[in-house]
Amino acid sequence: MQPSDARLYAQLLAMADTRRLDLALVDRALSSRWKPLRAAATLAIGQVGRDQRLNGAGRLRTLLTNEDSDIAGNAAYALGLLRDSASVAQLARALSSNPAVASEAAWALGEIGAAARNDILAALKAPHPVSVNVQLLLAAAKLRPLPVADIAPFLRQGPPAVTWAAAYAIARTRVPAGVRQLLALEGNPAVRPSPGAIALNPRNVAAYTDSLVSPARTRAEIARAIAKSAVGDSLRAQALDALTRLVRDQDAHVRINAVRSLATYGPSALQALRASSRDEDPNVRIAAAQSLSTVLTKGSADFAYFWASDTSVVYRGSLLASATRAGLRPNELTQWAASRDWRLRAAVAAADGDSLDRTFALSRALPLTRDADPRVREAAYGAIVPVASVALEDSVHSVLLRGLRDPDFYVRATVLGALADRASVKDLPAVLESYEQAARDSANDARLAALQYIVGLWKKDSAGFAESDRVRLARLPVPADPLERAAGRGVPAWESWRSVAPVARPPAWYDSVVRMIVLPALSGRPPRATIHTIRGPIQVELFGAQAPITVWNFLSLARSGYYRNTRFHRVVPNFVAQDGDPRDDGNGGPGYAIRDEMNPHRYERGAVGMALSGPDTGGSQYFITHSPQPHLDGHYTVFGRVVKGFDVLDRIVQGDLISRVDPE
Repeated sequence: MQPSDARLYAQLLAMADTRRLDLALVDRALSSRWKPLRAAATLAIGQVGRDQRLNGAGRLRTLLTNEDSDIAGNAAYALGLLRDSASVAQLARALSSNPAVASEAAWALGEIGAAARNDILAALKAPHPVSVNVQLLLAAAKLRPLPVADIAPFLRQGPPAVTWAAAYAIARTRVPAGVRQLLALEGNPAVRPSPGAIALNPRNVAAYTDSLVSPARTRAEIARAIAKSAVGDSLRAQALDALTRLVRDQDAHVRINAVRSLATYGPSALQALRASSRDEDPNVRIAAAQSLSTVLTKGSADFAYFWASDTSVVYRGSLLASATRAGLRPNELTQWAASRDWRLRAAVAAADGDSLDRTFALSRALPLTRDADPRVREAAYGAIVPVASVALEDSVHSVLLRGLRDPDFYVRATVLGALADRASVKDLPAVLESYEQAARDSANDARLAALQYIVGLWKKDSAGFAESDRVRLARLPVPADPLERAAGRGVPAWESWRSVAPVARPPAWYDSVVRMIVLPALSGRPPRATIHTIRGPIQVELFGAQAPITVWNFLSLARSGYYRNTRFHRVVPNFVAQDGDPRDDGNGGPGYAIRDEMNPHRYERGAVGMALSGPDTGGSQYFITHSPQPHLDGHYTVFGRVVKGFDVLDRIVQGDLISRVDPE
């Protein structure tokens, strides 16, 4: 590597960061003898984004046949990011390339979707290495209608990774046509747990294509798939028999999925869920509490039994929400509403929003819109908005308009989002006043929400805008935030916003990221960090070469003490554990956003990803996956993976404390 290569690498980071494709720069990087620079240049074309697809896709197609598999693989992946349907034929030919390249080509075809359907199905009929078959099956999972007949044969053939991928493809959408095959698979001895076998070994579940993938992964997909809506009457007895076994499975991930599916069968699942509420794993208990709305009945003593099963806030809050959906009115709602703990009051507001009794929900939630804690007000405003098919009462509409002036910008953003489903030109003056108030906010949440409201209203009823409204829109100052300028697309009065070029950081900053993050990672010294939780430490390895700006951001926040004494504010059992919000309700952040850095790493078990509220909105919140989540691939930046502490990860429950994050 030459010093000039490091400078070119930094310039590529700046190019991707500002989303402005510079093909001359890309060509200079591609002419380098340093392999990592060539690979980074190829990926950067896709990271720049779809807006400049026409300029970059042609170059990527020529790179698909590059003799360097890293470059060809990145080219295939980047074409998937661009969803370039003009590249389908070349990507289909790449399926016969090196398996690493072919796997990326298969993923890209899945991202392109309908235009690639015939090529995906044809490829499923041809022989391929395991890694390619897995990606083809995951690509097929994105097609609608789901090609069950083409996927089902893989349930009965191939190594465990292929079986899992086929089961995932069917379970993801719970397609009834695939349920019979999954039930047959559940009876296969190769899938059932072995007597005395231990639960998932993290080293054996880290990759989609690992030949040692545990059968528990497939059992979890079967458990997810056989909900009542997919099974119907003819297979009901067989499905319940399978779920009765799966809900007692040795692996907690399987039990969690089984609990959720069992609950769809209503009161007949009561006894099994009673047992699950006393499960040794707290996340199984929480999954049970979240699923009880179809099981609980008025006048029974079941609620008291479940209430006594677990004393944690997240469990009992989930139980209150389920009870309220079931039509119960437990005294605990009143007790929690009067609590001094904001978490309990917010849980009541959320539970009220789940009630099907509109009068009851409003009587309980409306007072909480005036709560002293903004986190409670935010939950309450969300609770008073009915589903889109239900008319919004005038009294509720007035309360929401009041919320547009709330001193907390997260509350205002929530209210704007709630009103956006019923956007009206009558509310435009109030929305514009809220936007002007948001100009003084330390973060862009309320500004973005207001802009999104106006764009949606313009699409819905541009003719309803008075001339004075159009003049007022045109006079708004151009936002300094590129995310806000992007949010304004579609409104003619803001067309000039698009001509404002994103501003790159100083060149020295990108140079330092390359020097401190990229080069050590490329030399075999990837940065690491340890997340110290109340349950124990979780050690993560960070992908400094593939997501350098995201890694730099995470490490900088960690060194500043930002993550000290935060909590896992969101834990969805057998999905993700999420941290990074000092506000503790899922809405806090550092007051700025970083660009996405999509890369070919997959959301395997233990993947560390950036939480987003839309493209390029990452900040401080990150999540760790409990199990493989292929639908997230290429949509959220993967910037690390767990290397130690999987047992700790599985024990984390919502609200657990993180004392600190230590960079290593």
